[in-house]
Amino acid sequence: MKTPALALTQRQVVALCKGAAQAGFVAEIMINGAFIRLVPQDAPPSQVYKSPEQLREEELDDELERFKKKHGYT
Repeated sequence: MKTPALALTQRQVVALCKGAAQAGFVAEIMINGAFIRLVPQDAPPSQVYKSPEQLREEELDDELERFKKKHGYT
């Protein structure tokens, strides 16, 4: 699936970053990857620098572990 390019001006990027900072967040902006993520400033570094795919994969791994424990799989 191809991600559409984001047409953001420098002014818009600055506004996003300033707004995020005022709200207590850090803005992560990946222009060619086409995602903008706001992360709490006090989030552990392991959460800040992961891609959405990495976070989703970790959530699935955790869910699988919970399933295994609940149903007695080892």
